[in-house]
Amino acid sequence: MKFLILTYKDNYDFALQTKYILKKEWDIEADIVIGYKIGEHYTKYNVICNGFKDKIADVYDEDIYYLEDDVRFTKHPLDIDLKKDIVWSVYRRGKLTNKPPHNVITGSQAIYFSKQALSELRTFMNHRKYIQVDGYLSDFILKHPHLSFEQIVPKMGYEQEHDSLISKQKDWMKHTKPN
Repeated sequence: MKFLILTYKDNYDFALQTKYILKKEWDIEADIVIGYKIGEHYTKYNVICNGFKDKIADVYDEDIYYLEDDVRFTKHPLDIDLKKDIVWSVYRRGKLTNKPPHNVITGSQAIYFSKQALSELRTFMNHRKYIQVDGYLSDFILKHPHLSFEQIVPKMGYEQEHDSLISKQKDWMKHTKPN
């Protein structure tokens, strides 16, 4: 299994800090994946989804643990059921079991994907317009009920405070504290 931290070039130092903390606190080696930055070709609504597709889903053919560069764990990241196809361990809020249209998990800070789930996600992504990654992944899970899924409750971490190009500070500040 690979731990992959998705970031962009200008935020590389912050991703290095996340990589260092994973090693120091949990003895986990992670690779940093350089995705895209909001700008000419990408908006805050599709930048992560495009980076995830091009730099992770199309590249890796194994179990992965996808991490955003701002994730901090309060519990060991591997304290999950690795027999599941998808385990969403760190997020902001929401549940897929809510009634539509509120059956969305917001925040994709840490998600485990089995090799099979990643393969099916790759195919799914080839035929869809890219939107905000958490909504996209929520939709994928709902449309693939044969894949086993678990949302860890309570979540296993939080977002570290930082300057964000995607979220306004007031929108995510309440998610920067451990449970």
